[in-house]
Amino acid sequence: MSTYDHEKILIDWSNGTLTADMAIGHALQHIAGLYTSQKALQNKVNHLENKVTTLQSQLDRLVKGVSQESEKKKSPTPNSDVIERTK
Repeated sequence: MSTYDHEKILIDWSNGTLTADMAIGHALQHIAGLYTSQKALQNKVNHLENKVTTLQSQLDRLVKGVSQESEKKKSPTPNSDVIERTK
């Protein structure tokens, strides 16, 4: 199922070379194409949203892990004081 470009259809309509039935047929074909395109784009958007959510979760875990490692290096361990006093 193919149809002419919408500009050609409008030109043909204004010239009187396109009947009302032909115009309706072309319009329906264009509408069907738009719905198909919209569905494909929505699928891509959904895929990208899922990917972003996954990446954000991974980033959050990495940041949390780096923060915890940084805190471990800043604060002495509870046993380090005892070890220092016994030396």
